[in-house]
Amino acid sequence: MIHQFLFFPFTHITANQLNTLLTFFPSFQHLSMSEDYTHKKTLKTLAEQGKINPIFLSAKQVTAVEQKIMEYLSWAKLNKGNEHNLKSLLRDNPYFTSSSDVTAIKSQIKGIKDVQKETAPSDFVTQRNLLFLKMAQLCDEQNETIDLELKNLDKTRDSLLSELRGEHILPDDVKESKTSDTTDTGAIMTRERLEAWSGIMAQKKGVKKDNGNPLFVTTSEAVFHYLESNCNDVINALDIDKIKVHENDCENKNSWQHHFCEYLMTAVQGDDTCENKGLKVNDRCSLLGQVKLSFFYGEKIRVLFNMSDKQIPVCLIKLK
Repeated sequence: MIHQFLFFPFTHITANQLNTLLTFFPSFQHLSMSEDYTHKKTLKTLAEQGKINPIFLSAKQVTAVEQKIMEYLSWAKLNKGNEHNLKSLLRDNPYFTSSSDVTAIKSQIKGIKDVQKETAPSDFVTQRNLLFLKMAQLCDEQNETIDLELKNLDKTRDSLLSELRGEHILPDDVKESKTSDTTDTGAIMTRERLEAWSGIMAQKKGVKKDNGNPLFVTTSEAVFHYLESNCNDVINALDIDKIKVHENDCENKNSWQHHFCEYLMTAVQGDDTCENKGLKVNDRCSLLGQVKLSFFYGEKIRVLFNMSDKQIPVCLIKLK
């Protein structure tokens, strides 16, 4: 029985991802790179409402990873414009790849050898995963900022062209931006993201079997396609290309989410007779979504998720 809707493999939730998740689900779990949501008011409010169930890092982990990130960023700032020497320095061990990390770079810079030997193997792997996830989070945050700036430029351009044409556009007539992010950040180092995320989840015991099997939920097509191409076998349990969903302020949203979760759970349990009663939207809502549910099999998948289960259920959700 599914009791957890576990968002993966991102630690930064974009506004669009958050909107998508809360359109389909009343609540979900999320791995955070913080020890709390003190500096993230929106997420803090949603957590207090029970809509987000965060899995936080310890204060010690947060302090350690942020210190190392600051050290690297400070070094990068000091050496800005010296890219030629940086390329030479990292020719055999480039940064942010599957075979390297910040610790490896710092050891080269300082001339320290065999840093890995100074730390217990399990601790080193955890540190490496945390550093990767933190850098991936910074990358995702920057991509979101760029997307928002580009959308604002589009709005400004459209407004300017309308004024030049002598058109008067009311606020209600302004076209909304697409609901999906311009960049699928899941396409950036997909395998490394999955390995680092699942490694920390295992270390934090985020997947609790005694609370029921988790349903892994993602908004990234790149992540979903990566799993499809790296499993021994896959069973497609559900594939709805266009499903009407409710807008944020719709009074029917909560009831629809309840029916959707029940429908999804029956599909996870392999009930071919499940009906989508209660899923049809008959009000003024016009927003469309996409849902795809698959079971992934194979040794690579089990290792990737750090699970012994024979099958890993993954759900892809998107708004169109």
